[in-house]
Amino acid sequence: MTESLPPDADARHAADAAEPPITSPDAEPFDFVPTEPVVPTGPPPATARPGRGPAVALGYLAAALAGALLLGGSLVAFGGVGRASPSPSPTLAPTPTPPPNGADGPSLGSAAAPVTIEVWADYQCPYCRLDAMVFGGSMERAYVLPGNARIVYRDFAFLGQESIDAAVAARCAGSQDPGAYWRFHDLLFASQKGENQGTFKRENLVTLAGIAALNATAFAACLDEPAVAKAVADETAQGRAAGIESTPTLRLSGPGGTRILAGFSAGWLTISDAMAAVSAPAPSASPPPGGSSTPLASEVPAATP
Repeated sequence: MTESLPPDADARHAADAAEPPITSPDAEPFDFVPTEPVVPTGPPPATARPGRGPAVALGYLAAALAGALLLGGSLVAFGGVGRASPSPSPTLAPTPTPPPNGADGPSLGSAAAPVTIEVWADYQCPYCRLDAMVFGGSMERAYVLPGNARIVYRDFAFLGQESIDAAVAARCAGSQDPGAYWRFHDLLFASQKGENQGTFKRENLVTLAGIAALNATAFAACLDEPAVAKAVADETAQGRAAGIESTPTLRLSGPGGTRILAGFSAGWLTISDAMAAVSAPAPSASPPPGGSSTPLASEVPAATP
């Protein structure tokens, strides 16, 4: 069963087709591109501005001439014509001060910070990479930015030749730009893949230098400097002498003493508790009430034979 149309349907359809569709003034076709070229492809089309004919233009010109005459008279009256404008008084630029938490080679933060956090690590150590990714940024925001601590990265390159080469490359990056040290530091950990598998071979280190926007010639020359490799070896030996046996190891020192966190931190509370312990000043020894303090050994008179 079909539904029939009324007799006048054809007439209504013809009328609708003859009338233009009703659209809003801002309507656009469906195939428009919602961008414009950065450089115009041609001059904009000239469009007539309604209601502004030659008579209006002449009126504007007359008003502009009258305004110019008035302005010239006022300048003469106040002595502004023919006189150089006074130069502003010289002002001394403020002396720039170094940021209290800027990057300075292998350290982040102010040297005057009460707590120093030494990070002993190897660039091939996977737990060092994890520690840096999970807690590195948090320590910077929580302790370095407020000025409570300074982070110092220490090389403990003991996993092989590529550990030494990576540490040398990071130092070469820092020799060009203190901030570049940390860019290269992050790139090394991001590129980490196995131990002594060629990840930190020379050509890869040069590629990372390009990513870090370093001077390639100076960087390559620095890689061959024996003094830089010796500095890495010396710092590793200092770590062994200080009791560092594994990586990563955090050594926090401050007014309240020293705390050593060996291995990947079990959680943020481990770091924050150690930070709180070394930040608090050590309690001073006070004499017992009602009596004098015990003399020091150097104050006890030596027995005579």
